[in-house]
Amino acid sequence: MKKQILIIDDAEVNQILLGRMLESYEILNAYDDKQAAEMLEKHAASLSLIILDLVLPEANGLDILEQLKGNEATKDIPVIVMSAQVQMEQRVLEMGAVEFWKKPFYNAQEVQARVKKVLGD
Repeated sequence: MKKQILIIDDAEVNQILLGRMLESYEILNAYDDKQAAEMLEKHAASLSLIILDLVLPEANGLDILEQLKGNEATKDIPVIVMSAQVQMEQRVLEMGAVEFWKKPFYNAQEVQARVKKVLGD
């Protein structure tokens, strides 16, 4: 069975790019906080990883990260945060993210290697 990764990002181009880069995994997509909440309700027990953008249309990625790490059902799921706001790196790592990716990212091999490392593959 493929490991599941939830990508929370409002930019369809990022969803498509990451989906292609990580095609060996089962990818779930959420474009806003409401879709993310629905996906987490259905799939929290089977998720291996969450990739979270900090800037979403109606929500702040920091708030979502805080909720993920404060919820018993999701606190142990590794979260990779991605953002063009590099000044946020230290803060998200302190909040419990396992990695910070600077956007934009183009190197598929690096993305694949970093996800494999986080998942212990």
